[in-house]
Amino acid sequence: MKAAYLLDAVYPRYLDYPTPSAGKVVRTNPPILRWPVEKGRNIRYDIRLWAENEGSSPDRINEIRDIPWAMFNPHEKLASGNWYWQFRKSGEEWSEKQHFLVDSLAVEIVSPDANEFLQALPKAHPRVLASAADLSRLGNLELNEDIRFILAKAEKVLLESIPNEQEGLPTRTGADESQDKKLRLDASKELGSRVYYAVVSLSEAYILSRNEEFAEKAIQIASEVATWEPRGVSSVNDFGDSRCMVAMALVFDTFYDKLSDTEKEALIQAIKPRASHFYTSWINNIEARVLSGHVWQHILHYFFQTCLAVYGDEPEAAEWLAYAYELFLARAPVLGGHDGGWAEGVSYFRMNMETLIDIPLSIKKITGFDFVQAHPWYASQVDWMIYHIPPGSASDGFADNSDELSSPGTDYVAFALELAKLRKDTKAAWYANESMKYERASLAEHPTLRWVRLTKTRDLPIPDPVSFPDLPMGKASTDIGVVAMHSDVANKKNNLMVAMRSSPFGSYGHMLSDQNVFNILIGGKKLFYRTGYKVSMNDPHRTGWYQHTKSQNGIVVDGNGQPYSTEAFGWIARFLQGDDLAYAKGDASRAYQSKETEEDYSVVKNIRHLVLLKPDVILVYDELEAGEAVNWSWLIHSLEAMEIDTKNQTFRVQQENAIGMGRLWASADLSFHFRDTFDVAAVNWRKSVGEDGRVKSYKDNQFHLSATPTKKSTKMRFFGVIQVAEEMDESELLSGTLRNGIAEIEIGNWKISASLDSASAPGLLIQNEKTETVFSSHGKALRLRDQSFSGKDSGSSILGIIRDGSPLFIEAKDELPPEMQSRLRYFEKSSGNFSQ
Repeated sequence: MKAAYLLDAVYPRYLDYPTPSAGKVVRTNPPILRWPVEKGRNIRYDIRLWAENEGSSPDRINEIRDIPWAMFNPHEKLASGNWYWQFRKSGEEWSEKQHFLVDSLAVEIVSPDANEFLQALPKAHPRVLASAADLSRLGNLELNEDIRFILAKAEKVLLESIPNEQEGLPTRTGADESQDKKLRLDASKELGSRVYYAVVSLSEAYILSRNEEFAEKAIQIASEVATWEPRGVSSVNDFGDSRCMVAMALVFDTFYDKLSDTEKEALIQAIKPRASHFYTSWINNIEARVLSGHVWQHILHYFFQTCLAVYGDEPEAAEWLAYAYELFLARAPVLGGHDGGWAEGVSYFRMNMETLIDIPLSIKKITGFDFVQAHPWYASQVDWMIYHIPPGSASDGFADNSDELSSPGTDYVAFALELAKLRKDTKAAWYANESMKYERASLAEHPTLRWVRLTKTRDLPIPDPVSFPDLPMGKASTDIGVVAMHSDVANKKNNLMVAMRSSPFGSYGHMLSDQNVFNILIGGKKLFYRTGYKVSMNDPHRTGWYQHTKSQNGIVVDGNGQPYSTEAFGWIARFLQGDDLAYAKGDASRAYQSKETEEDYSVVKNIRHLVLLKPDVILVYDELEAGEAVNWSWLIHSLEAMEIDTKNQTFRVQQENAIGMGRLWASADLSFHFRDTFDVAAVNWRKSVGEDGRVKSYKDNQFHLSATPTKKSTKMRFFGVIQVAEEMDESELLSGTLRNGIAEIEIGNWKISASLDSASAPGLLIQNEKTETVFSSHGKALRLRDQSFSGKDSGSSILGIIRDGSPLFIEAKDELPPEMQSRLRYFEKSSGNFSQ
């Protein structure tokens, strides 16, 4: 896999090669054709696509001209075999011929094209919050908690004043221009949010009650917003801008028959510049970007709803809506793969829940095409939730604000319930049911998916949750680059959890510089966990600590962390598990350099082997190498006071529910450095409030341990053994030895050895005679009962267990995630170093 290290990035900020290509075996049928954009306005593209059997001419060339964006969905199932395609900027030369292969394993996602979607739209209003055919049914629904909260919110809005444009200006100033800019953004967003949530509440309440007061107030608010300058203070923040836009669109659609022609025209003329601004800035742009977070969090959903509302009344809405439709189908889930998960972490995933459920349900209602059933991400998503933010538990800790979630919360319960209904998923039902045991708030109090629940999935039954779900120790989501392992994920009280991130996405947006870092939780509470606070994206504390590798349980080099760049990436290279041992290998060898940021810290190898041994042991084994002698630092953090024993190289945290104690060995003598302060102080100058409604307190009392060799070296190995238990025999950790470069230790029934001599071959060997489990990280032959196994691939990881009374050997070798494979194949072919 050394060739993988030659990639500058797996997900560059903008797509820079055509995909699928280089003989890629596509994962979906049809695949989405995408190519690098050419910057400029009014750019148009042509593509041609054909099947070609060896030695024969193509049966038919499908040529499409004048495409206004850099993506194409064939919208039909392709026959198995070899396919070829070309693209060009209209009027220029065709690109080289691109090649991909369709086989029977490709997942069928055959959607109607945009013209079919547009033609199927109902002519009558309303069509966004409800269709004209729905109104009678929704007006006669039996009162429930969801309806009560919607009506109560609308009654409160009746008592509120009409928002004023000047409310979008900040009421205070910051310490510098950067803070002033953020305060302007905050004020603009707050104004748009006030408008949006007021109009949504009134519109939903009107549909449910036919109370004319709700209609009158909603029209008054929208009419006021229509007088505002479209590129004025309400547009400073794109969330505020889009919320003003969709609020007016919802009033236009919901109260269409109540509006005069003059009122309708005023709303259209106010909606148009906002929608046109988003469209012109997105087209020939967003489809090629690895991520535009705000677009996918909420704004695409608002834009889609706006287009639905004004289609037929605003001529340009047809093109807007076609783009939104094609963009969603081509890129969703933009930060997930086929194996579930969300690359921006558990906190920011909440911002995408409505988009990922409501747009597909709107498409299904209009055309019958069911994207939720068709796309494999939805089938795997619940596993990511279970393993990375378990019921009643804090989260894996990766990405912005994930540290603030002490449990899934009602957003996750609501999302899991919709998955359970839409996919008849009993595991999702179990997750929601189990999470509700720890959540106090009612679903009805929170708007997330509430209207979907009332109007689109109301009649779908929630499947009975499984009593004892089949939940193995771990789950690896290699598409996004995370893995989580648990001693008992279904039992919060006794569960020991360790999660690691090593992601092809690198560091971007709300992702952090955290390749090959881990977090440990016990009983759902943070034990050894990343530190700091997200004040704002560009705040000195975030950039100088929170997003930096030094705030994480990872490796820094000469005090330097990983660049904040998509080019600083990692990947989960291996994962295997049995009944009492789970293992993952992370490769962050490319994570310490970036041409984009002009950083290169000489690292050529950063391999982390992470093992969970039931019931209470975690092993961390690192292989490190640099092109020149450097200071390697092994970091671990805690939110609770940490005790350090430098003589025995141990660290210890006492929590209310458990003790966590670790011991560290290395290939060189270590010096421990311990402190309880940040490099950059955290100051809540924004006066941000937490979910409890209180102003957040950023305390500088978190604890940080750095273990650094006394001399620089080009090669380094670390071996950490961490035990977590309610009660602990600390003598077991202290009895471990280091002889002839081999660290050996026995904890409970586990016998463990790790090679720490950087001049010899690496290796981690584990044995449990009681459970008859054996493991080798680097291809050493294993013997179990009367059978031996050396593996089919040199250097592979091997796990031996007893299954159904007989030895079973499981082997894992490095395996690149699909996007890495595709990109590598293309650039190898381009450089002439390609073999089919």
